[in-house]
Amino acid sequence: MSDTSSEPAKYVAEYLDGPLEGTTEHRFLQDGAPEPRITQYALVDGTDAMFEYAAGETRELNGEQYVRYSFDAKDSDNLQGQADPNEESEHL
Repeated sequence: MSDTSSEPAKYVAEYLDGPLEGTTEHRFLQDGAPEPRITQYALVDGTDAMFEYAAGETRELNGEQYVRYSFDAKDSDNLQGQADPNEESEHL
């Protein structure tokens, strides 16, 4: 059995929406608390994109702390090729 007292405290980040919707990851607490905002980077169609997520509801499940993060579109990069629902499509 390992001694967990010397291990850094962790929590589980749950991504509720946006490009990372439905994914989770273990993260380390910062000064004893979950991060209020998380910046994630991903390669989308050959281009680096930055995605911002804001912390929301926190809960404990099976002895682990879970924090739900919501996508912050206004502070994130726009993805090329995203459809504008108000724009008419052009057919060739």
